[in-house]
Amino acid sequence: MACIFCLISFLKPIPYFNSCGEDNLYRYRMGIFQIDTDIIKAKELQKLGGLLSFAGIQNIRCPNEIEKQRDKMLAQAMDSTNRSLKWRLLKDDLWINKNGDIGLKEMISVGNEGITFVDSYLTRMGFNTEEPLYAIIDTGTFQKLNSAFYKDKKHIYRYYAMAYGGSFSTFEEADHATFVALGDCYAKDKRHIYENRQGILDDVDYTTFKVKSTVSGCFAKDKYGYLSWGDRITGEDLENEYVKQAISELDK
Repeated sequence: MACIFCLISFLKPIPYFNSCGEDNLYRYRMGIFQIDTDIIKAKELQKLGGLLSFAGIQNIRCPNEIEKQRDKMLAQAMDSTNRSLKWRLLKDDLWINKNGDIGLKEMISVGNEGITFVDSYLTRMGFNTEEPLYAIIDTGTFQKLNSAFYKDKKHIYRYYAMAYGGSFSTFEEADHATFVALGDCYAKDKRHIYENRQGILDDVDYTTFKVKSTVSGCFAKDKYGYLSWGDRITGEDLENEYVKQAISELDK
């Protein structure tokens, strides 16, 4: 019977159950494999245990534990690299390392779970792939306006945050001379209202647009209603307690 079972496992993955709680673990080819159920036919798989695990003598390491350990090691390696570069604060989120590279500091997720975080530095424009920051930024006049917008004597800059690394770029849409921050998420110049993710907000009333420093989160108001980030607040969202509190503050 055991021989028949082993032979079958060479031909077809047999579901394997243990305390890992995964639904894509299989006894297969005298071992334990993690196989995406959508690609079994392609035999794209990861081996997690050998013959002893196949026979039920030895437990496998759960895939999520392996991923967490891998993420932890990657985060430690990134931290070690940062320490070796001796980053120090220059001003307003702008850092400089021992090599003279300038970097905008951010915190990013490491790994698929998104629960391990590490400091990272954008040293180039865009998604860290274009011109070096030191070739663009005037550090003497550089200043932070809010969580997304910065400026120096030459440019307005926008930082777009993302979980696994954001982007930093010149914000060419803005009028440099009249650009000012509105709270932590918005800004304006003589022509437009801006939101830190969408950029220009076309469907707002410039004259009546307002934010409130006492409001927690990205909320604003104009004569047409209320906004969260760049979107109009409508329907069921108006009944959310967090939103209702923000609206109450904006109405004061």
